[in-house]
Amino acid sequence: MRLLDRYFGGEFARSFAFSILAFSSIMLLAAALDLRGAESAQPARHLYLFLLYSLPRIVVQILPAALMFAVCFTVAQFTMSRELVAVYSAGVSFYRALMSIFAVSALAAVLLFFANNFLVTPANRLANEQEELYKKGTRSASVKDLVFQKNLRGRKGFYFLYYFDRAKKQVIGGFNYFEIHSDGRPRFVVQSQSAQYEAASGDWLLTEARQLEFDSQGLVEKIDNAAELRIRLPDDINFFARPSQNPNEMNVFELSDEIDRLRSLGFNAAPYQVEFHVSLAFPALCLILAVAGSIAGNMGNQRSGGPLVRAILLSTITILIYYFGFSIGASLGRNNVLHPAIAGWGPTGIFLAAMVVLVIRYRR
Repeated sequence: MRLLDRYFGGEFARSFAFSILAFSSIMLLAAALDLRGAESAQPARHLYLFLLYSLPRIVVQILPAALMFAVCFTVAQFTMSRELVAVYSAGVSFYRALMSIFAVSALAAVLLFFANNFLVTPANRLANEQEELYKKGTRSASVKDLVFQKNLRGRKGFYFLYYFDRAKKQVIGGFNYFEIHSDGRPRFVVQSQSAQYEAASGDWLLTEARQLEFDSQGLVEKIDNAAELRIRLPDDINFFARPSQNPNEMNVFELSDEIDRLRSLGFNAAPYQVEFHVSLAFPALCLILAVAGSIAGNMGNQRSGGPLVRAILLSTITILIYYFGFSIGASLGRNNVLHPAIAGWGPTGIFLAAMVVLVIRYRR
């Protein structure tokens, strides 16, 4: 059995490595062509660094698909060469014969979880930085250090600002804060041309400011104008510095903290909840697809075109469904059409159900 495990495991490992290399190369080429379309005048090193930092994300994304393809291809080869028939004649069951493949797939699921949370997320931050640098000066460029024309809901009211310079901790071009009572009645409005945060005191210094106070009927009862106005806001500087973080740049622990923070502020945390559940559900696909792929690779006969042709077709269709399923589910979850847990675990649950049906119907 050890010899059999080494033989089957070795054949699968070679196919798996080739699939990862092939799929990663295609994805890297597509990313390079997409970024080159920006027609940037920046040094090419930013492009190369972007591709380098994008590699962990690409490998993690295609790993379940590459595993499914490798399992189908390897098992189909064993089926066509009648090696599995020889194994059956020796009294070894189908699932025991492929135990080494399932073991590698389970290990891949564990590694995928840790890689996705502790390698991919920091690499994504670096990749995004290099992408911004490469796109600098182009039409598709965006400025990460500035928040343009942002409307934010705070603890006690709403903020309307033209843009916020994170480096200088300064709002330029217009700042408005509208505070309301718990019953929704307006309390006061502060308007200014600019606002500078003072770290020592935690106050904001507003220039060319005007403050309007409202009575119980919602009518303006007092207006004060000042060249400078010092005010303490209920939300700290981090609220303005990072009004929203990219969920793809956060691991499950950071996602959990961000979800709690947004909930405490009464904000919508759906995008972060969806990403949290996807981060947990996605690695499980490795083992699920390995079992389903092994059965698919052993199905069919020579008259129907052979197991190899059927395995390639089934794996290709499965890969497409798997990508579309996660993409559509995540989109519906972020827009509150589906509950975040359903959006994150739904595609994995569908594949799990399909795997269970295959296992029940295919007992060897």
